[in-house]
Amino acid sequence: MKQIIFYVILAILLFAIYGAVNLSIVEFKKQGVCPKVFSVPACYIVLGAFLLVLLSHVLPGSSKNIAYYIFLSIPFLLALGGTLTELSGKVICPRTPGGTPMCYISLGICITLIVLKIVENKIP
Repeated sequence: MKQIIFYVILAILLFAIYGAVNLSIVEFKKQGVCPKVFSVPACYIVLGAFLLVLLSHVLPGSSKNIAYYIFLSIPFLLALGGTLTELSGKVICPRTPGGTPMCYISLGICITLIVLKIVENKIP
């Protein structure tokens, strides 16, 4: 069961990275698609954080769980802030072609990754 959860987390991370790469490419080409954090597009930060989460998930080591949660906190906090801002009525998050704010999707992915990692760690 632990191995299945490991691969589910891996698949979700690859999906998140794929989405972040595509959004980063659009941001690079068009400028102004992603909100800025200290003048850096948030989608670049999210991409980098998800890559670091992936590395901490697949590399061996005793401190990899701590790194996983620390790196995952970055896109989680950005998505939470974007979601709260969106819910307050101010549009800041890029949207899917269907109109869904991507910060909602990112927040859902982050929460899922946190829950799955906790479950994975509880399995002996």
